[in-house]
Amino acid sequence: MNDRFKDFFEVTGKALKESFAKLNKVYIAFIVILIRAFYQNYRFTGMFSRSMAGGLLNYFIDAAMLCFVAQALRSIVVYGNSGKKSIGSSLNNFLNPILRTVFYTYLLQMLIGTFQSGFSFSLYMLLLVGFEILFSAMLEEVYINSRAGFDAIRSSAKFVCDNIIPYGLFSLIFIIIEVYFSYNFTFQLAFGLEKAAYILLFAIIQLFFYVVRGHMFKYLNDHPYRQRKFMRS
Repeated sequence: MNDRFKDFFEVTGKALKESFAKLNKVYIAFIVILIRAFYQNYRFTGMFSRSMAGGLLNYFIDAAMLCFVAQALRSIVVYGNSGKKSIGSSLNNFLNPILRTVFYTYLLQMLIGTFQSGFSFSLYMLLLVGFEILFSAMLEEVYINSRAGFDAIRSSAKFVCDNIIPYGLFSLIFIIIEVYFSYNFTFQLAFGLEKAAYILLFAIIQLFFYVVRGHMFKYLNDHPYRQRKFMRS
């Protein structure tokens, strides 16, 4: 177990080093993540009705925004550039795989929602957190490994299980911060400068975790645990 935590700090350190080396490349990613952060806030506070038509509209808008996030992150993590020239190709490159993948996550979220009435609140929240952790590598599977649909969902779950201490723990930290911000700031405040400032801060945090997690995924994907352990010995 000690080696697992040593592995966590080593992998995280490498991902942080790679991320900070590309700070001057993240401005396009920050813009698209900030726009998505504002949209997510309004989606959860009633920007669109909760009708079937509203849900379908949310599905397509969220998928389209994820395409821009995926393109910007691929430019930084995979190619080491800002993505200024390629961001316009986001929908062409990712709309089909993102739509197929998000479709399965929506189905799984609906399935989990059916257990809400039968479970205690604590157990239901644990189920939701487990879902978020297992599928936290979904976006990386799409923009790094070029997977889509159920294959991306399945591969994300396997990847997280195989790397539960470095990647799963890092994802859990982000999920806790995301929930804390959502329920203590964005949901509790009426729109104004204060709320906009919190959304801006949350977008910066999202950018940090997305970029570091992308580098972490890339490194873990290329170097299995046994190989990393051998390299440390």
